[in-house]
Amino acid sequence: MAKIKFILFLFLFLSIHSIAQQNRIAIINLTTRNAESNNGNLFSIEHLIKVSGIPYFITDSVTFATRSKFIICSSNIEPTSFTPNEKDSLISFVQNGGTLFVTQLKDTALFPLFGISDYQYATNKYEYHWQVDSADLAFRWINDPLEKWIRLADSSFVNSLNTRSYMTAGAYSLATFDDASTALTKNYFGAGQSYVLGINWRDIVLRNQTMNHYEAARSYSNCFEPGTDVFMLFLKGLYAKLHPYTTWKHTSGLNSRSSLIITHDVDATSAIKDIMNDFASYERSNNFKATYFITTHYMHDSLAKNFWTGYTQDLINVKNKGHEIASHSVSHVPDFYDPSIAPEGTCGNTELTYQPFYNGTFSSNVTACGETEVSKLLLDRDVGADVRSFRAGYLAYNKKILNTLETNQYDFNSSSSANEVLTAFPFQGHLDLSMNGAVSSIYEIPNTISDVFMSDPISESNYNNKVAQWLDALKRNADNYAASVLLIHPNRLYKIQAEQNLIRSLANNVRIIPFEHYGDYWKAREKCEFDQVMENDSTLKIIIKNTSLPLHHDMSFVVDNGMDLHQIKVVNENNDPIQMMQEQWENNSKILFSERFSENYTSYYYNPDGPATVFNNYPNPFSTQTIFSFELMQDAKVVMKIYDVSGRLIEEPINEELELGLYEYTYTNTQLADGLYFYTITINEEKPVIKKLIVSSQP
Repeated sequence: MAKIKFILFLFLFLSIHSIAQQNRIAIINLTTRNAESNNGNLFSIEHLIKVSGIPYFITDSVTFATRSKFIICSSNIEPTSFTPNEKDSLISFVQNGGTLFVTQLKDTALFPLFGISDYQYATNKYEYHWQVDSADLAFRWINDPLEKWIRLADSSFVNSLNTRSYMTAGAYSLATFDDASTALTKNYFGAGQSYVLGINWRDIVLRNQTMNHYEAARSYSNCFEPGTDVFMLFLKGLYAKLHPYTTWKHTSGLNSRSSLIITHDVDATSAIKDIMNDFASYERSNNFKATYFITTHYMHDSLAKNFWTGYTQDLINVKNKGHEIASHSVSHVPDFYDPSIAPEGTCGNTELTYQPFYNGTFSSNVTACGETEVSKLLLDRDVGADVRSFRAGYLAYNKKILNTLETNQYDFNSSSSANEVLTAFPFQGHLDLSMNGAVSSIYEIPNTISDVFMSDPISESNYNNKVAQWLDALKRNADNYAASVLLIHPNRLYKIQAEQNLIRSLANNVRIIPFEHYGDYWKAREKCEFDQVMENDSTLKIIIKNTSLPLHHDMSFVVDNGMDLHQIKVVNENNDPIQMMQEQWENNSKILFSERFSENYTSYYYNPDGPATVFNNYPNPFSTQTIFSFELMQDAKVVMKIYDVSGRLIEEPINEELELGLYEYTYTNTQLADGLYFYTITINEEKPVIKKLIVSSQP
């Protein structure tokens, strides 16, 4: 009997596994078949599918791939990429209802399958235009004007990407290059569909991530730039079109639509000494955490004086308010990107042996290893921070930075603009910032919006206009469920006002999380594996791999058309239930999550017009107790004294350093007789505020 049960269980397991494979995207790895020098194409298409959150598998076998309903090839289709039998298998696969997506098709034997007759090779295509058909659900997320066309290269380059334009012979054109030639085709063949894209995967993903593109970014910062992301959005839309109950891993977490990640670059005395803790207190008063990237500038040079020595307590105060502390280098020199000035160097440095210097024109004694190693050493040792993230000064991206971040055991890097890498989503960097470099363990989380504007810099008179730009980019990212990273220097009080105005204008479904929290979520998301099977016409089962358990707290899933289902179950591989909340998501979908996101970030209002509001106490008159209420607009020393009518000091109830925020102080009368008194409150030794205080035992 036990043997029979085991056989039945094995049969059921294999049946579910077979059905689950049908619902995964199959990526055929052609790296070896095409004798490619690296796996850049495979990395790139896998990255797009990872970001989409859809289950997939990679295989070298055409036979194994055809178990899926949707196949994507990693690389060019050369005449020798497939054997004749494999070509027949792919033709049968599509004819019987499968979907096949390839790039750079050169094999004429497969032209009829894709509905094309010829192609034209070129290296001078500069734009890519989607021929968006609103009736085609594959375009469901290609709906922003900046998504409907992207730049592939700046027109100043005579030669740029290798592309192929296709002459259709029954296929439809879904996208064109700037000369109106066909860049993407779709062909109906039998019961299935086939697609050809005239660009390599690595040229639209890896090239952008390593900043080896041909100046394809339309702007540097503070603008929506989905040059890579649109291809993920199309593939995700195409898959969802083919699978009515598509389940995908959410890119924001919980039931939020998007995430805002607030980061600060502390790289000047005016920040670390005067204003940084005002930002930290304001943020804590609104119950969210930010990430402070600290420059440990312990030398005097032409860039700045020493603003490290003597300021560690200020940094400890920020950490004690619950914020993350990260490294923003040691020297913060503008030519850090130049390997001839800042080579990789060797590790084993301390602040005594590592002495970088900037003379106003160029730097000396600067190394990538020294910057990452010593800054981490100081912040760990003197501030008690667990430093896991790095950001280069000026975002001057050194080609050896990932190498040294790995050596010094970092997890995250934030040294690139989202516009410069043409994506809003995190990705694993490549060592040496090279398309041929090994995949790094370091995740890059690009910066989306910042207080640095190339023209018309942010100021006290125009910051509201800049906030409007931030909100525009943030909303466009949120439409793709992407996070937005804000980089703001805490060196001017009006920037607290700008940050506040941004936060008060956020949609209710955007949450604020710290940088490393988001990074940890993203890493856990990528490692989470699941399958989906329909138990019957109205019940969907989502099976989480045991190796992915326990799930990260923020992990959530979206089920397209989930409202049409009678039941959605989440289980592990042993069929044990995993409890998740479920609610409607957008139109007809459902989102599955562990905890409802409900933070409110508008509880505390910062007003920079004065150090404090008018002080009040209530009740007044009072007999035994009264409450003094006041609001500090910056961290300050507060002294409150009570005097009788003759001016004699009676009591000093408050004398302490307080943080920015709202305060209510309950005063219990133990020695004041009925009568008139005065109390004063002094902020940072400024002119005291004087108010009346009346004690009366009569009701």
